[in-house]
Amino acid sequence: MEKIETAAEEVGGLRLPPDLEPISVAGKGRRSVTFRASYRGDTVAMKAYRPEFIESYRSKYDVNIAVFEMARNRAFRKVPELLPYAAKPLTVIGHDGKYSLLFLQEFIDGIPLTALAEQNHGLPDSVLEAGETIVRAAEMNDLHDLDLYYKNILVRQIKGVWQPAIHDFNLMPQHMFPPNPVVKLAFRTGARKFSHRDYRCLLEWRAYSEACRSQKPA
Repeated sequence: MEKIETAAEEVGGLRLPPDLEPISVAGKGRRSVTFRASYRGDTVAMKAYRPEFIESYRSKYDVNIAVFEMARNRAFRKVPELLPYAAKPLTVIGHDGKYSLLFLQEFIDGIPLTALAEQNHGLPDSVLEAGETIVRAAEMNDLHDLDLYYKNILVRQIKGVWQPAIHDFNLMPQHMFPPNPVVKLAFRTGARKFSHRDYRCLLEWRAYSEACRSQKPA
């Protein structure tokens, strides 16, 4: 298990309030490192942002990345159809620079989607159907680019049924800031849906599931 101190170095160290204590490293992404932590007696996910992305979001988008992620997470959970599939947002710490910039969120007690697919030789229909529900409901509520990349998704059992749990909300939607003029024009003309990448991610879920299914012993 990776040491907390080593992971903390990747986010410029950790300056934490006295009621917040990291327990273990839960995961890593391009923009942040997530710790399992204790906050006021509860177990939470503590997302600490990498300094280069704090600065990048400030300079490119004029937003605080933690506040941006909190707002996206809250918007997702305001949609009744999506409520079962998202971690609960808690609070942002470090606005004033006294502490590290952190986003506290419900800790998802689950496993990676990839692990479930590999163990079961394919994903359960409940996971794939929930993925379709998530993308359709999100699109209908003007939520796009949900970072549904299959390696980023956790799954957990709810009443014995496997369901995906979305916990990353810090991806900046492409339709808000197109990466190049071609993509900008595609959005403007309608040739590219705002939820293009979300639908593409669902295809990747199914492709990975089928790849694992094909490896099942005869």
